[in-house]
Amino acid sequence: MSDTDDGAKGMQDCPPLPDILPEDSRRGTSGKPLLADGCYFLAYGRDVDVWYVGTLRVESRSGRLFASGDLYAFDMAAATESQPIGLVSPPGPGIPIFPIANYTYYLRVVNVEPAEAGFILTFEAHRFFPKGVRKLNGEIVARWVLDGSFTAKMLPGDAPPGHPAPDRFFIGDIPTDPGDPGQRAQLQMGWVSPLLRRAVIEIDRVPDVQVPQGNGAGVTWQSVFRSFGWEVELVVSNDDITKNDGPVWQRSAADAAMRNRRDSSDLDAEWRYYILVAQLIVAPADGFGYMYHPKREALFMASELVFPQSEAQWGTLRGKRFDTTVAFFRTAVHEIGHAMGLGHDEGGFHFMRPTASIAQEASAAMPFPANIEWCFDPDDEDRLRHWPDIAVRPGGAELGIGGGLPLPEAQRA
Repeated sequence: MSDTDDGAKGMQDCPPLPDILPEDSRRGTSGKPLLADGCYFLAYGRDVDVWYVGTLRVESRSGRLFASGDLYAFDMAAATESQPIGLVSPPGPGIPIFPIANYTYYLRVVNVEPAEAGFILTFEAHRFFPKGVRKLNGEIVARWVLDGSFTAKMLPGDAPPGHPAPDRFFIGDIPTDPGDPGQRAQLQMGWVSPLLRRAVIEIDRVPDVQVPQGNGAGVTWQSVFRSFGWEVELVVSNDDITKNDGPVWQRSAADAAMRNRRDSSDLDAEWRYYILVAQLIVAPADGFGYMYHPKREALFMASELVFPQSEAQWGTLRGKRFDTTVAFFRTAVHEIGHAMGLGHDEGGFHFMRPTASIAQEASAAMPFPANIEWCFDPDDEDRLRHWPDIAVRPGGAELGIGGGLPLPEAQRA
């Protein structure tokens, strides 16, 4: 997807983002916060039979609380030993990553209520069907189906190894059949990180071009994403990517470079997004950058494009080579936004607004590029915090699975 494509076309609805939880959900009867902000490791099942593992994201802003999560089918064959619910350790340090093919449920937390020594957690479970649900007439009607609403009474427990905050570990029972009180599952949750999600951004490039690392005024990949709870590692890797047929790159050549030179391709172990900086690219419209991969793994960018001296809209960037300007980093973040499932922002001056639109709306008082806002729109930040994993992670569902989603009015700051 280019910097000027209409990213809203063809998007499919996914479950609604979490609403603000009730005011009394922040603290228990003792005044202590019920849930600390950050990522929690989840395990769900019955007794020694673990059905699902996943994460829960909890974050508060201005005294308001939001929570969402995801569940992945538990791989029994890969387990080294049987661990009952309540004793399941996280798969490693920090925010867990799970195999894409095991993705099953999105959890939308709708209430957290203090109760005795713990709290009552109420959530909706939305089942994901990769190919959609097909009716008898052949019509595909949905890819997200509400499985139901569930309530768990969570109590403090003894954290198994691997949990860095033993005082933030809880276990509870969940009735699974309203007609049979004896039918219950169990849920464990333990805090593992102050951040919500983590990813790697790898940048390869042709010789003698710049790397989009920041805007030169303190805005970097890390600062942009950490502001809404993402842990991003930037890997500046190969600087000798070449091809034999000239400086203009097609998507096929960029994809071949990714497959041959990317440092890691195990997207089940990490969320790795790939950027290739070329000389010039074939892309829709402006040719600045293009997220071309159908599963949102990769994008490529131009470096040697020159802003036309004759076009006043480009302000102080006229006549300058693209990779020497602040627009270079901005375009990289814009295309990574598409790789994370975001469409275009039709207003404002944030990252997901096309660069040309921002330039066209410049004024004498605020010329381009001074009118750029170096952040995502608040609604897009909410999406990146709380959209389902499968809509955000590279190698997951195609672009658009998270779109067409109206945010609750109450979520806007």
